[in-house]
Amino acid sequence: MVVLGKVWSGAYVDSIRLMQVADALRRLPGVSAVELLMATEANRRALAGSGLWPSDCHAAGVTDLVLAVRAAGEAPAHAALEAAERLLAERPRPDEAPVDEPCRSIRSAIRREPGARFTIVSVPGPYAANEAHQALAAGHHVFIFSDGVTLEEEVRLKRRAASAGLLVMGPECGTAILDGVGIGFANRVRRGPIGLVGASGTGLQEVTCLLHRLGTGVSQAIGTGGRDLEAMVGGLTTLEALRRLALDPDTRVLALVSKPASPRVAERVLAAAGATGKPVVACLLGWQGAAPAGVRSVETLEATALACLEALGPPAPKLERPAIPSRPRRRAGGVRGFYTGGSLCEEARGLVGPGPHRFVDFGDAEYTRGRPHPMIDPALRSAAVAAAGDDPEAAVILVDVVLGECAHPDPAGAVAEAVREARRRAARAGRTLDVVARVVGTDGDPQGLVVQERTLAALDAVVCASNRMAAEVARELAEGAGGR
Repeated sequence: MVVLGKVWSGAYVDSIRLMQVADALRRLPGVSAVELLMATEANRRALAGSGLWPSDCHAAGVTDLVLAVRAAGEAPAHAALEAAERLLAERPRPDEAPVDEPCRSIRSAIRREPGARFTIVSVPGPYAANEAHQALAAGHHVFIFSDGVTLEEEVRLKRRAASAGLLVMGPECGTAILDGVGIGFANRVRRGPIGLVGASGTGLQEVTCLLHRLGTGVSQAIGTGGRDLEAMVGGLTTLEALRRLALDPDTRVLALVSKPASPRVAERVLAAAGATGKPVVACLLGWQGAAPAGVRSVETLEATALACLEALGPPAPKLERPAIPSRPRRRAGGVRGFYTGGSLCEEARGLVGPGPHRFVDFGDAEYTRGRPHPMIDPALRSAAVAAAGDDPEAAVILVDVVLGECAHPDPAGAVAEAVREARRRAARAGRTLDVVARVVGTDGDPQGLVVQERTLAALDAVVCASNRMAAEVARELAEGAGGR
């Protein structure tokens, strides 16, 4: 095997285009691995850890695009480099061009669709705030998928929106469900009486999918972006979302889901939630404060869904715990958590607890700069999973598999080959690896929940019904409990 690379200095290519080119190169004869990404420190470390950083690309900087190819020999590797040059230089043919002239700005799009009241912004971070300001000026709510927006710009946008009674969802807002329409990485869940506000994208997905599984549904799920409950932002979008849900006759129960929040901001938004007069369930991961009257504080995303169901009246059913594989006892080892969702990673890290464990959130901004989000292109996560087979302290691989409208068409299949490779590497060293997975999705998602779970079960992975359950099972297996 050989690893070759190529650098394009100061290049910018749309992340979806990067994914398409990389996928095309992976299908070439003799090519076993391809990565096409910006040379950030995080990307360099990840590729180096999987043995895929090209030695001839050592001078690449954070604004440079790097192609890394692993192939069976020099000839297929060079063929892949040449194909990449050609594919990146291609432009759509005239017969592939859209019939309608595309809009060149938010303003021109609004002129074309004067009845619209909602704008989605997904452009490189330095340009996202300007586009969002244009949308707010037209009286639009804004969903900002982009990362790389400064905290100061986020505050300016959200203060402007608050003064106009508008919502700014984001930056880095991954998910929302508004009037039954999924935005971003949303799952197909039934309509129902529970309204959610989430300063965590995959946390919102986990709860909405659990509610669907438990037989109820969602009125609205409003994402805010992960920094909304930080001190500088002050929960501006969360407060506006709570105000709107309090007035919504279709919302009978409210739920708040967030990554770690500023204690002062947490108190402020919980007080506002309690004042709505509706039952409120709050899961602020890591928060230790006391909830006000009318607010039930819970510690896990699973408990959030169960508490919402209980607030509606009927007893909440329990989620079935999978059987832990019966294997010979072994010495304790570490959990290696490889996540595409930040909130899921944060929750699992806390539940597994201290010890020889390591967790990586591949959806963090340092891993998504210059490359698609891992829920779209999980190649970087897959490389890390495979490399875990070389880790002598690894006992359990713990992964999330997130389905949804914009996610990879077969995320379980993508991680499956990486798991097989990790186990092959471990077996060569006389070790075994357990695998635990949580599939976040519903029976209505395009990837197919049952299909995805079966793909993982065929690997002898322990597939769990919640992220909480997966983390606890992984911890037990790492502690040598597999022989029970």
